[in-house]
Amino acid sequence: MQIETPENVVLTYQLAGPAQRYIAYMIDLAIRLAIMFGVMMVVPMMGIVLPGTAMGLLLVMMFLNTWGYYTISEGFFKGQSIGKHFCGLRVIRDGGYPITFWPALLRNLVRSADAIVFYGIGITSMLLTRRFQRLGDLVAGTVVIQERSLTLPRKPVILNKIQPLNKNEIGSYLPRDEVLSLIDEFIGRRHVLTYERGHALAGILARNLAERLNYSGDPKKVAQYPMAFLAAVYKTFSFAQEEEEQELVSAYHPRKPSAGVKLE
Repeated sequence: MQIETPENVVLTYQLAGPAQRYIAYMIDLAIRLAIMFGVMMVVPMMGIVLPGTAMGLLLVMMFLNTWGYYTISEGFFKGQSIGKHFCGLRVIRDGGYPITFWPALLRNLVRSADAIVFYGIGITSMLLTRRFQRLGDLVAGTVVIQERSLTLPRKPVILNKIQPLNKNEIGSYLPRDEVLSLIDEFIGRRHVLTYERGHALAGILARNLAERLNYSGDPKKVAQYPMAFLAAVYKTFSFAQEEEEQELVSAYHPRKPSAGVKLE
């Protein structure tokens, strides 16, 4: 499934077929049966304390287990029940954005119609629709996708050729570790962006850092070469932290006795 965003970015999703969804359903079914088994063990004991309420509590728990399990898990846990989580599946809106509570509720209210003849209606609907949507998906405007984990390629950053910032041209502001990690990730993946897009993204962070650092050096370095400026910031402060840690280790590390000294 391909969706084009308003920014002209094409997002591609791998749809989940009936077989994958059936395995996830069986896992969820086993969990729901285990929950009901536990409830049936506890409710009679509560009936001793509160006579006449055992059957009512059992019916309430059956209702919540049938209708609330999927609605709560998909509505509040980003479209994943426990079974979908183990199978790497997720429910999203057919526009590509995350599912919310009300579509999750509507989707699972129609589950009773999909479940007719051992989910024969739901499976038939999935096989006849282009996006493998059962009746609940069609009504709520949702699809089930298969998540994929990708490792983006990185290129090493050659810091030997990068000059750190002059300490006389910056203030006392110290970037957080999260900011330095962001710079490292961005520069390492610079080759996956076009020059214009990478320059524009780097310029946003470079201007903000230059303002916080009270950078008084050449303004062209920030405006025209923002990626080089970010690399200089990274080298300045990441190497400074390493030097401070090394100094602390050297200060508190016990010195080894020389060969001619005998310890008693």
